[in-house]
Amino acid sequence: MRVCFAVFLLCSLLVLPAKSQIQADTLILTNVNVVDTRNGDIGHNLTVVIKNQRIHVIAKFGFIQENRKTHVINANGKYLIPGLWDMHVHSAGGPVAPWDETVIYPLYVANGVTGIRDMGGNPDLLENRRNRIDKGELLGPRILYAGPFLDGGKPESDKKDPQMILVNTPAEAKAAVDSLQKRGVDFIKVLSDLNRETYFAIASESAKVHLRFVGHVPESISAAEASTVGQRSIEHLSGISLACSSKEEELRRQRLEAMAKNDNAEWSAANKEVLATYDAEKAKALFRELATNNTYQVPTLVWWQANAKFGDPELGTDPRLKYVPAWVRGDWSPDKLKTPQPQLDYLRTLVARDLEITRSMQRLAVPIMAGTDGPDPYVFPGFSLHDELSMLVDGGLTSIQALQSATYVPALFLNKLDKFGVVEPGRAADLVLLDANPVENIRNASKISAVLVGGKYYSRADLDQMLARVAEKAAAQTTMPK
Repeated sequence: MRVCFAVFLLCSLLVLPAKSQIQADTLILTNVNVVDTRNGDIGHNLTVVIKNQRIHVIAKFGFIQENRKTHVINANGKYLIPGLWDMHVHSAGGPVAPWDETVIYPLYVANGVTGIRDMGGNPDLLENRRNRIDKGELLGPRILYAGPFLDGGKPESDKKDPQMILVNTPAEAKAAVDSLQKRGVDFIKVLSDLNRETYFAIASESAKVHLRFVGHVPESISAAEASTVGQRSIEHLSGISLACSSKEEELRRQRLEAMAKNDNAEWSAANKEVLATYDAEKAKALFRELATNNTYQVPTLVWWQANAKFGDPELGTDPRLKYVPAWVRGDWSPDKLKTPQPQLDYLRTLVARDLEITRSMQRLAVPIMAGTDGPDPYVFPGFSLHDELSMLVDGGLTSIQALQSATYVPALFLNKLDKFGVVEPGRAADLVLLDANPVENIRNASKISAVLVGGKYYSRADLDQMLARVAEKAAAQTTMPK
């Protein structure tokens, strides 16, 4: 954090209370504690000057004058952090139908999420929404997106999503990567059913066109191979437990055979055996390799936990359901989501193992990013990122490490540390003002006093109004959009 120890504006000292929805030529926050997401240090009683949607200077003190082009806000000792990033969402289709843009995107902003990595959806819709957000025509976070998934399988398979490109040969893989590169996507997303030759062709072509590829570890590939060949992030810890099994190759064959036969019983048996044969020493060797290769992990613990609770009647009492479109709530009914008890038992065991894996990865310097996979059932846009941060702490991260997973680490991954991830001069004024110190307790990251998006200031009252409007719109949306 660079702090200027000088008078930066000459005039009479004047500090005014917070104003709503401020977007001035110059916005000044006084008496604010700035959290350094590089190391967790706190800069106390600082003044932050914002000009042209960017942080202009951070100073220890200053003489300030209010005028028509300058607004001054007394932060009263609150804590300033960079805007949060959710590094795994589906905001415009993909596994689920797209939510209305005036419902889903304000939920991110109201929860301090000023950037999202969309991991698969309608590219036309995503491009349109991103352009309108960038122009200030639509309220929402910054968006980076993959567009359609790349996966293998038969075209007639009923499990395939329309937002997907089927690739079963290296030639098809090359053509798909090239088409997406021309389409302007930010990265390539792979799923689990790719054969080895096609997967390696995706890796090769992505490197040629300078696009990162990310996603699941296919069943035919080991996590170590994915890391070595250049997959930049692994989602949901896919393939990790199998790679930590003392019977990895045997169980990989068993799972592939079960998939080919569509044999759910054999598939479930293999998955249980994966957890039962976890080898801690083998895991450490893998995690060291992931750290060496700089292979980022997005555990989406909150998504796994939600799946492990399907059918629980208490899910239907979650107060955040009022922000879910009415047509979606029906699909989220606990009665519709009932899952056989053996499967729930397995998922709960898996969540516990994933927490253990996350803890071990952090200790061995594997980079971890926060992501939620919302809006899947009971994964609430914006809100669930804070649940994920808390679960990361439950998994063994410190509060500052969890905060970094949604700020500093995503900026490193995206090669955008010069724009996001830290509160320093030159960075975008995407910021969150908190009532309490998140370094002491990560749950304080949800105690939001204000959010700044591109330098525009939304007070707590503004955010509450934003949420109230979303609740009204969500209640009125009783049918799925066409």
